[in-house]
Amino acid sequence: MKKLIKAILIVAIINLLAVFAGAGWLFSSGRVDKARILSMTELFIEPVEVEQAKLKAEQAKIEKELAEQEKPLPELALNTQERNKVRVEMTQIDRQRLERMKREVKDLQATLRRERQLVEQDRLAFEQEKEAFEQMRQRLAGLEGGKQFKKSLASIAGMKPKDAKTILSTLLTDEKTEEVITYLSSMDDRVRTAIMTEFIKAGEEELAANLLESIRLRGIGTTPADETNQ
Repeated sequence: MKKLIKAILIVAIINLLAVFAGAGWLFSSGRVDKARILSMTELFIEPVEVEQAKLKAEQAKIEKELAEQEKPLPELALNTQERNKVRVEMTQIDRQRLERMKREVKDLQATLRRERQLVEQDRLAFEQEKEAFEQMRQRLAGLEGGKQFKKSLASIAGMKPKDAKTILSTLLTDEKTEEVITYLSSMDDRVRTAIMTEFIKAGEEELAANLLESIRLRGIGTTPADETNQ
């Protein structure tokens, strides 16, 4: 019996030494301090049911505060005078909006009228140019188809290039540009080239270039039917 008690005492002493050794290691390693020991002791002061009740109460309080923050602000009660003032202000805003829309419509209508006037002016100008072109074509057709024109053309084409250039220069001085262009346009290419060369020899390169350009444009305005008639 004594041996058993002695063995139990030895085991108890060993366990106590192990506890002191473990506590010393915790303190020396920085894993345990006075604050942690106090917090651990506080865990065992209150029962678990009391601690959980406190946590639930705190959570309910927080949820209530959040719910109150999310509630919309209460609408202010307006008396009759204030409601009438609000109606007047809304009416003024509506009137201003309506006036602005009317101005925008008027501006748009004015813009459309100006654009229509421009289109009409362009159309009239085109009609006038077309009519002038047709009149010119009719004059040219009468000129090219006349017997006297053909005789004059044959005479000029039969001259020496220098003399033909002199005749055409005289016609240009008399402002008979259309007749000169018609003569040159109706000539044989070889004859026309020789006459244009005389203009260049006389130092009238710009005049020669203008005449050639007019001949080119005359060819653009000539239709297949016109060419057949010629």
